[in-house]
Amino acid sequence: MNENQLVSDFVGIVENLKEIKEIYDLAKARNYNICIKENMDINYEKFYNKPQILMALGLLKHFDIIKADGFELLKFSQISPCIENDYFIELISLCYKNQNNRVFSLSSEREIINFEYSVNVLENVFKIVNIIGKNEFEKYLQFNPVPQSISEVFEKAENEFRHIKFTDKAYKTANPRNDIYKQIGFSKILNVFSVLEKLIYPFFRGTLNGFTQDSIQGEFKKLTYGIEFSNESVKTMKKYGEQRSVTINGRKFVMSYHIKISSDNRIYFIYDKESDYIYIGHSGKHLQVAG
Repeated sequence: MNENQLVSDFVGIVENLKEIKEIYDLAKARNYNICIKENMDINYEKFYNKPQILMALGLLKHFDIIKADGFELLKFSQISPCIENDYFIELISLCYKNQNNRVFSLSSEREIINFEYSVNVLENVFKIVNIIGKNEFEKYLQFNPVPQSISEVFEKAENEFRHIKFTDKAYKTANPRNDIYKQIGFSKILNVFSVLEKLIYPFFRGTLNGFTQDSIQGEFKKLTYGIEFSNESVKTMKKYGEQRSVTINGRKFVMSYHIKISSDNRIYFIYDKESDYIYIGHSGKHLQVAG
């Protein structure tokens, strides 16, 4: 944890502690540990008449403690980019000493704001990622570690996005095309399901205002970096709808909405109001179309 903003911004300490609690809960839910240095530079005397703040500061006792004495600080010339801030030098030095390549900073941070810092010692480069704020921390946890197969993408998506469910047909049709998905990028595919959860789910549910069918498709394409989704024609569904059918818990669904992953790869889905899920069906080769 980058302590810089917490120990220097006493006016905003309540909001900062709230965000730290949110980040701590996110990390704990995914079995991540958050580490802080042993000698936190907080003047507790300032808060003796503010018991709520003192209680909130008690959260820090649950973090993993790192001893911050008995090690050599890095030189300015060894850190890039470098800033003249004692907390920053100590933070980066502790990360290098413990070979920890991840730091989280508060969203209110104003100095330690680069996404990445590099340490160069005897021409060996060690990179440290700086995750700024609760929202970015949540995204980082969703996409890391990066899935290594399309099956892992599906599993991770179902764990992360509670309104998306993958059918056996999704796995069965996607696995043979793993190499195609790999070329596109497993992180990019995972992001597609993130957008499906955060944009398309509320649109179909009727809780997202201000979008039409055309505009929601445009927004989807923007958020997925060029990947489109659309609806099959009536002719295609009459002639080849059975290819797009899936049976889930004894109920038959015919899926017409599909995500155009590549020129020859489609992911079909449907929103079911009764279960309040988006179900993922055929996720493989381009199916037949009319005309």
